[in-house]
This record gives sequence, structure tokens and C-alpha cells, in this order.
Amino acid sequence: MTWKTPLTGALALGLAVAGWQALRPEPVLTHGRITTSILFNREVSQIFQKKCFQCHTEANVSMSLTTYKDARPWAVAIKEEILEKKMPPWSAVTGYGHFSNDVSLTAREVSLITSWADGGAPSGVLLADEDKPAVIIPSLSGWEHGEPNTLVAVAASEKVAADSKDRTARIEVATGLTQAKWLSSLQLNFADRRVVRYAAVYELRTGQWLGTWSPTHAVSAMPAGVAIQLPAGGRVAIEIGYRGTFEEASGAGELGLYFSADKPAQIAPPLEIKAPLVTVVAGKTRERVRTELTLKSATTAAALWPSLGAGATSVEVTALRPDGVVEPLLWLKDYRPDWPSSYVFKEPVTFPAGTRLTVTAYYDNPGTTPLRAQLALSVTAFTPLLRVATARQTSRPAASPAP
Repeated sequence: MTWKTPLTGALALGLAVAGWQALRPEPVLTHGRITTSILFNREVSQIFQKKCFQCHTEANVSMSLTTYKDARPWAVAIKEEILEKKMPPWSAVTGYGHFSNDVSLTAREVSLITSWADGGAPSGVLLADEDKPAVIIPSLSGWEHGEPNTLVAVAASEKVAADSKDRTARIEVATGLTQAKWLSSLQLNFADRRVVRYAAVYELRTGQWLGTWSPTHAVSAMPAGVAIQLPAGGRVAIEIGYRGTFEEASGAGELGLYFSADKPAQIAPPLEIKAPLVTVVAGKTRERVRTELTLKSATTAAALWPSLGAGATSVEVTALRPDGVVEPLLWLKDYRPDWPSSYVFKEPVTFPAGTRLTVTAYYDNPGTTPLRAQLALSVTAFTPLLRVATARQTSRPAASPAP
């Protein structure tokens, strides 16, 4: 082929290039364009391991997030849930008490996850490795403190129907103890974690709260040197919250009890703050229920277990010390009844005699029939040890002789 003139050749070449540009196939992108350096296999998976895998693994309460292939379809939903503070499920407001079992995300963790989701949710691994866990996945069935001293079968015949709504079962079982023992910690393991939301354990004779299991907090342990005495031939009551999955499942489990070999330095007696039963009329919102307890002696609190019942929307626990100091201990601003939890202080809090512990909760009743509001707060508490000053601590150095 020959061109009549250079201009004609240039024009033809330009039209050919334009036609190719218009007809060429566009590249198909499997995910959105990547605009972030935050990677699943580096920053995100480590956050998930620390704050999410308690619920989000295979055969667990919710969908698995252990691999990039599992997590990628949920990237936008994860971002929305954490920005709305729905996940992880932690109702305590920051600054009102400091808790060792706090699973809420830090500001940095929120920033990393949202940047990852907004930036195209990159994996950081080869395509062939996207279905492999990037970090170690914790066991769902192990005993965190080793083999228990005593194992008790729980709810052996309990079945949870497919797609059943939230319900609570109260089950009483014998401990099998032939002599009194000092309980230092406990843990529950369930046959099918998919259907269990929480479990609270009580000593049946006294009603004392012994501990609470949740997917994010499996072990209830006393502070060092503290224990609760379980009697020989005693029984415990276990309150278990169930929710059905897509198929019928077992609600059975095992209760592991750990005992101190010797009598502890401090004994935790029963301590419960309970309000009289209040009837909330149909359609009523923000029904206020309040109760308080004055401590007769110095008391150290290690953990709180709010038991609020149906209709509760918020609760606040406050200590009013005899010197007038007001100390907020816990505020559940937007209470999540589907995710009950105990609240374990990072450092036990000691109150002098005369301190008033107040509990205030609010209830809504959107239904058409009256609602019975029963507010209670159980406390793991004990008498603090008195510190006896030694001669070295109290004596002053002798004065130097005058020159």
C-alpha cells in the first residue's frame, strides 16, 4: 500500500489507532483499584486475631474471617459495623472503668481497618495463598489454664432448634465434690459454639455469681490469693443464652473448675445489688430503675456482672465515697442484650467503709403488654488485706551528731 501524500498517511494512521483504542477489550479487575498500603496479611489479620477470631472462625458464632478469601467479601460491611460500634460487641463506654477483657477497637485499629476497606482491601499474598490463614487461629475447645481439677457435664440433652430465637435456659448440676474446695477459676466449653451467646454460673445454695462465659472471654478467674468456697455435695446453676443456627445443634457443654490447694488469703463472699421488681407499662420509654448498697466495711471489687433482663437500654454503676468523691465504674450507654458480658477490672478497685454503690438503668417497652424489669448487679469482691508497716518503713534515720 502506498500513500498519496504524507498528510493522508498520517490521517489514516490516526484513525486506525483511534479505532483500536475504541474496540480493544478493557482489563477485568477482580477487586477495586488499590489505593492503600494496608494489607490483610499484615495489619488487618493481626487485629482480627486479637479482637475478632473469638467469634469469627469456622464453626463459631459468626462467619469466618480467618483467610483473605473469607474476609474480602465482607470488607465494606466490616467497616460499617466498626464505625457504628456494633462490632466487636462491647457496650462499655471508654473512660468509665478500665477492663482487662475489653475487646473494643482502638482508634488506630479502626483507622487501619477502614483504610484497608476504602483502599480496595488488598491481600498482600499471592492469589494461590488467599485461602490460607495469615496468622495462628486460636483453639475453640482447649482449656486455657490446663486440664481442670473437676469436669462437670452441662446440658447434655439440650437441643437448639434450627433458626430459633434468643432464649435462656437455667440448668442445675451437681459439682460432684466430696469435700469443700476453694474455687479460683472456671471455664466452659460447648459442643457447638454457633448457638451459645453467653453462660453465667452461680453457686446454687447462696446464689453467688461465680463467673460468666462469653465468646470473647472464656475464663473467669479470681485475683491471685482470692477464692470462693464450694461446699461438698453442692450444686451450681448455669444460665445459658442460646440462639439457633441454620440447623439443629447441641446445646451441651462442660464446666471446668480449678481449685486452690490451700486456703486463700482472701475469701470472696456473695455481693449482689438488686432492685425491686418494676413493671414498665406498654409503650413506655426510658423507665428509670435505681438501686444502691452501702458498704459496711472496706471492700475490693474485681469484676462486675450486670443482669438487666428484657427491655434494658443502658446502665450506669457509680461509687460515691464517704469523702464526696464520685467514681464512675461502668457505663453501658447502648446496652446489647444479645451480647451480655462481665466486666473485669484491669486493677481491682478498693472502697472504704461507707461507700455507696449505685446502679441506674433505663428500660423501654415497645410492646403491648407490661414488662417486668429486674435490675441486678453481681460483684466479685473481697476484704482488702491490711498493709502492716515494718520498722524499716516507719522508723526515721538517726540524726547525725552535731559537729
